[in-house]
Amino acid sequence: MPKHIFRLICLLLGVLVLALIAPRFLTVDSFYKFGHYRANSVPEIAAQEPAYKTARYCLSCHAQRVALWSANSHKSVTCEVCHGAAQGHPQNGKLPIPKDTVKLCTLCHEAMPGRPLTQPQIVLAKHDAGGQPCTTCHNPHSPKIAAGLVKVTGNAAAGKQRAESCADCHGADGTSPNSTWPNLAGQSSAYLAKILAAYKSGEQKDVAMTPLAQTLSDADVQNLAAYYAGLSCKAAPSQSAAGDAAAGKALAENCAGCHGEGGIGANPAWPKLAAQKPGYLVNALKAFRAGLRKDPTMAGVARGLSDADIANLAAYYAQQSCPPATQERKTQ
Repeated sequence: MPKHIFRLICLLLGVLVLALIAPRFLTVDSFYKFGHYRANSVPEIAAQEPAYKTARYCLSCHAQRVALWSANSHKSVTCEVCHGAAQGHPQNGKLPIPKDTVKLCTLCHEAMPGRPLTQPQIVLAKHDAGGQPCTTCHNPHSPKIAAGLVKVTGNAAAGKQRAESCADCHGADGTSPNSTWPNLAGQSSAYLAKILAAYKSGEQKDVAMTPLAQTLSDADVQNLAAYYAGLSCKAAPSQSAAGDAAAGKALAENCAGCHGEGGIGANPAWPKLAAQKPGYLVNALKAFRAGLRKDPTMAGVARGLSDADIANLAAYYAQQSCPPATQERKTQ
């Protein structure tokens, strides 16, 4: 056999032997243990801190919000969808709160073909909130506006008797004799119960109403709400307001989603404003703007109103005809 052929065969045999022996020295012990070419990656990945931790991680610090979220329609949207990954939180700081909520919410709620009909959808061009973010009207943890309404099962007859002490400010028939105080006749019972409970608990503060509401029992709150909601509103439209009602009507288009056309809304979560006292409306809007009255929806709306805007809105709503007592039963 020629020498060069012999040498070539020996070289090939040497490479083959080396190829057979080399893996014993060059391959880590875990090779193939967790899958092809993974080495120790599986236990290394498993040992890392999870980036997405689910709502159970949030529960210990944010129990109230988790409870609200889990009981309502957003429970399928986990916390980190909106707030980002919780890796390193809270040691590395707070999670971000979305600022452009219109962009975020419309990812799921902008009307388009193919989306399930059970998922609320809006047409952006027709869903004008006056340039306000979605959170002006919707609690992101419980986005349905009427969610959490107080259920009213009070006794109107008992409420009438308890209302005798309220007549000096709100009138014997629920129509206030003073421009400073609101008319209560024909208001939504759910709204009345909600606002009275807020004054009673101190969540909402007013120099006159807070101490009076603190003397009410829970049954009193229910009974008063049932009584005033059942009264026919007899307040006459007011023409004496200082503002421009025509300008107020244009501004009120941004309020119709909650308070309805002409100040008579179908949603029991919000008060009816038609034929309300203009002085009361001015004071209430200024209090919301200053943060003296607490409501996340109204705070966002009132923040952008000037004194002239407030006067014009008050003039417009004061000139509208108030709702009859039967309006609430028809619209709920």
